[in-house]
This record gives sequence, structure tokens and C-alpha cells, in this order.
Amino acid sequence: MDMGEYKKELEKQQMELIKKAATLKFMTKGARERLNRVKLIKPELAEKVEMALLQAIQMGQIKEQITESQIISILEEVSERKKFNIRRR
Repeated sequence: MDMGEYKKELEKQQMELIKKAATLKFMTKGARERLNRVKLIKPELAEKVEMALLQAIQMGQIKEQITESQIISILEEVSERKKFNIRRR
């Protein structure tokens, strides 16, 4: 492993620690469990939600813990953005 790969791996591990700390502080147990279940099935969707939550936390938009129902709403909102219609002619 060269130095560039080592730095990338270190940055990735640091980001994971930041995400974990944020979820512990700003999410209820039910919300964390829900997000972890989603992560098993659709890791890319869970990653988008985690990044959106991190941004909101950093901007000070989240002041209290996020509940499971709020996570469900966020997941629905994010997954709806991906939907599109295919029209056949």
C-alpha cells in the first residue's frame, strides 16, 4: 500500500467515525436501527441520507434527536428523487 492509498483509507476511516458519532448523538436508537437495516439492503441510499444528515448537523439545522419516523420520511424523500418514468413509444 503506497502513501496515497494509505491517506485515502485513513480519511475514509475518519469519515466513518464522524458519521458514527453524529448518529449516536443526533439519532434515537430506533432511527439508528432503521438506517442500519437500510444500509444492509441499499448502502448507497443510506450513504446519501447519512451525508445529508451530516451537512444539516454541521449547518446547525438539527438541534434535537431524529426519530425513526423522521428517518422514514427522509428515506422516502431521498428515494423518490431517484424515481422516473419510462415512456415507451
